Amino acid sequence: MNKVGLSQGVHMELVNKTATHSHQGKAPEIWAINSGKGGVGKTFITSSLGLTLSKLNYNVLIVDLDLSGANMHTALGLKPSHLNMRHFLDEQKSLSEIVIPTPFPKLSYIQGVWDLWVPFDLSKFDEFKMSAELKKLKYDYILVDFGVGPFEKFFNMFLECDQRIVVSSPEPTSIEKTYRFIESYICQNLKSKATPEAYHKLINTLRDFRHNVLDNPFSFKSYLKENDGLTLEPFNKLNREPLKLLINGIRSQSLMDLGYSMKSVCNKYYGLNVDYIGHIEFDNSVWQSVKNMEPVLIAQPFTPVAGQFLSICKYLADSKEIQVAA
Repeated sequence: MNKVGLSQGVHMELVNKTATHSHQGKAPEIWAINSGKGGVGKTFITSSLGLTLSKLNYNVLIVDLDLSGANMHTALGLKPSHLNMRHFLDEQKSLSEIVIPTPFPKLSYIQGVWDLWVPFDLSKFDEFKMSAELKKLKYDYILVDFGVGPFEKFFNMFLECDQRIVVSSPEPTSIEKTYRFIESYICQNLKSKATPEAYHKLINTLRDFRHNVLDNPFSFKSYLKENDGLTLEPFNKLNREPLKLLINGIRSQSLMDLGYSMKSVCNKYYGLNVDYIGHIEFDNSVWQSVKNMEPVLIAQPFTPVAGQFLSICKYLADSKEIQVAA
């Protein structure tokens, strides 16, 4: 896969070749987009992936699952609607009843909870009910923009999605938080198959590792093999269905390989396979588009950023339906 981007000519050829592809008759493929830290462009990434898929003639729904200050509508250049996720969470409406169309063909969205006058009680959030309802909706792809935070309910739903994308920026604070997110992701997955005593011991061992108390480096795989009350299967499943790592805001050539370095760290220290799917370069046109409340892929469809999103969608979507001519 070309992780840098596609030329304008290839971009147009690819768009023209994908005239009528869809997943008609199939359950939607659900992509989860999350991050360890706010401010890395997660909502921009989600909206741009959605727009790219819709340009490829797929029916796409974006779900804003930020329960504390959603702004997907802003990323799409739209005004906030009175319909939002709170209506579903408060059991006033079904998910299908709060879907909002956009001016962009084949793209709809569900607005998150943007009115903070009454904070939402996360304990009321039924992640399994929501996952079940999402799978009933008639779309080819559903992209879920998760709110930031290692909440157990979010992790439970995150694990149910077909593709799990983690967005990081090149800043040290974001890289560190990405590693902490991945650790939490592993632990939450292991918890479902562990005894309470074994899980508590695992968490304490991780704390000792973080405070440099252990004599040897920590490895999840080695720990699972050497301790009772835990099983390797959930961890092996994470390796069979790896996280997808995306780096946003690359400003220099020296940072182009950052994703590969992070992938190597996860493999060496966690024993975890992470799939690096590409990067998005920093582009002044992005913040200019946000300022003008118009998605950059609409305002400037031939910017290199558009080619990078197309390359990533090509990698994640059905390779038989989206192929770049040699």
